[in-house]
Amino acid sequence: MNNIDDQKVSFRLLVDSIFTADQLTRIQDDIRTISQLAFKVGAGSFSSQIKNRVGSSLYLYILSLEKEKRLPAAASLGNFLSNLAGFLDGIDKITLTLAFEPSVDFQKEIVLWLENNLGRKIVVDFVVHEGIIGGLVIEYHGKYKDYSKAAEINLTANLQ
Repeated sequence: MNNIDDQKVSFRLLVDSIFTADQLTRIQDDIRTISQLAFKVGAGSFSSQIKNRVGSSLYLYILSLEKEKRLPAAASLGNFLSNLAGFLDGIDKITLTLAFEPSVDFQKEIVLWLENNLGRKIVVDFVVHEGIIGGLVIEYHGKYKDYSKAAEINLTANLQ
């Protein structure tokens, strides 16, 4: 898989399973871990060498590429992983502060809604802060918007 466009299509298979900033960080850490192994590929498949060293998402992605015979040869593996890391670095991140711990289903629903409305892949860093009482606070590309109940209460108190 030498063509960059083919790689990006392949990368999207992995990226589609990522919803939160924590998931993205774990996969990025796993890529750093296996990048060191890429230059020491020994006997057996690469997936068998990384199986107990990375999370299931990255392992299953590498395994599927191997089965489809689309994983680059050992000499190109480091470059492939570097390109994958760069692709992941380009994913937009939004921070949402909520007053409660969101369920996994709620997180996925919010991320899918945001992606549909923004028209691109994003990950969300969900932060819990009970002090906002309700609503949410959004941070995106250095912009901050407070839709919390605490902000409404403060605004009302300042007007009196």
